Amino acid sequence: MKTALAGTLERARSTFATISLGQKVVIGLLVAGLLLGGFYFYSWITTPTQAPLFSNLASTDASAIVDELNAQGTAYELADGGSTIMVAKDAVYDLRLTMSGLGLPAGQDTGYALLDEQGITTSEFQQQVSYQRALEGELSKTLEALDGVNQAVVHVALPKDEVFVTEQAEPTASVLLDLAAGTELSGEQIQAVTNLVSSSVQDMEPDQVTVTDSTGQVLSAAGSGQTAAAGDARSQVEQEYEDRLAENAQQILDRVLGPGRAVVSVRADVDLSQRNTTSETYTYENDTPPLSESTTTESYNGSGTPVGGVLGPENMPDAGANAGGDSTYDKESTTSNNAVDKTVEVVEGAPGALNRLTISVVMDEAVAGNLNQQEMRDLMTTAVGLDQARGDEITVATMPFDTTAADAAAAEMEAAREAEASDAMWSMIRQGGIAAGIALVVLLVWLRSRRRGDLEEDYEPLELSDDMLAELDRLRVASSREEAPVINNRQAELEAAERQRVRGEISTMVSEKPDEVAAMLRGWLSENKAS
Repeated sequence: MKTALAGTLERARSTFATISLGQKVVIGLLVAGLLLGGFYFYSWITTPTQAPLFSNLASTDASAIVDELNAQGTAYELADGGSTIMVAKDAVYDLRLTMSGLGLPAGQDTGYALLDEQGITTSEFQQQVSYQRALEGELSKTLEALDGVNQAVVHVALPKDEVFVTEQAEPTASVLLDLAAGTELSGEQIQAVTNLVSSSVQDMEPDQVTVTDSTGQVLSAAGSGQTAAAGDARSQVEQEYEDRLAENAQQILDRVLGPGRAVVSVRADVDLSQRNTTSETYTYENDTPPLSESTTTESYNGSGTPVGGVLGPENMPDAGANAGGDSTYDKESTTSNNAVDKTVEVVEGAPGALNRLTISVVMDEAVAGNLNQQEMRDLMTTAVGLDQARGDEITVATMPFDTTAADAAAAEMEAAREAEASDAMWSMIRQGGIAAGIALVVLLVWLRSRRRGDLEEDYEPLELSDDMLAELDRLRVASSREEAPVINNRQAELEAAERQRVRGEISTMVSEKPDEVAAMLRGWLSENKAS
């Protein structure tokens, strides 16, 4: 076994000694690459997959769990700013059971879970307070589910119900949001928070909710009727309207003057108020017959003064006057109920009316010096739909543009483009050189191996005469030991001449067939080492 192993190692050593330096370098790089790749593959295979043990932990709970993991010698990683603890995936459930047995995470019972702790002796006041705490806890957990909200604190003020009070107090709420770093709530998100809280409490209006972030900035004030959402909506509507008008005008200027030769600024005052108007109109047609009609007739015929006039001391009848005269009295009245048409009109004004529009146009003097200012004004007026009766104004001016920054930026962009192109070219050259070197090395190795294979396949044993074999054998033996002194000079001279002739034939054979001779000598050397 040792002899076979020694022979194998000897053959490997002799083979490695026969290859060139370039082949040795390539083999070394391949071996190093294989070892490095195997190391990284082994590290990737043996590294356990991480999974969250607990998430959204309070700082106290996270500290207690980390201390316990350190005491147990369990590897872990912290994520999400320390609020999430990552451990090996196959140990998650065991660690959760262990931590639960230790009372971790401690946390606090919030939400409607507080109502489960009430006993039979709980007073009405305790029930009300527990319900309010449960409602606040549920709202806090709901708001914490929003993206970018780390923690939410909600306080709700519920007025006490009064029996003999005409006007009840309205419930109010305050919300404190701890936002993640770099997170800023938009107007729509703030409005969503106010609507979410107000919809969860009976008789609460959205304008009764105060929203504040952890920096103390008021996002929505209660009772003011103005929220950040309303301001954002107004700004968004105005910005979209201004951008649309400015784009229409800018397209004309770019076609006439060229890109970057004119600037348009539009300021729009948009009315976002919503109004409802109700009007009632009554009309009557003369030819329309009445719905109902009644006539009353009174007549009097007799002696004495008829009763009439206004009651008073000045109109007291004289008992002696016309006591014996005759009098008559006729009265007729008609009452008609005519058909009247009634029209009720309800007009709801949509928000978004334009109160006033102002446009400013500045053109580069270098290209706009010969243009007709009035024509440009008319073009801009038509492009944006200017209404002078509404109070709209437009200003068109021609001024020299400062192109220093633009020229510098263009020069920097050109330099960066050239540098990028140069880097790309040199990168391609380096990659091409490396690829060509590798291809050349592979080609040389392949040609050498193929040449060697061809020589081994085409090799034919040398046909040597007996004299040549004897001389070569004598040279082989003479190389390993010293010859005995020569006694007969004549015999020595003859042998020397014969050897000289044989050596000449050997030299000729070496010159004509060097590879075959080298292969034969390597075989002899191997036999000597084996023996």
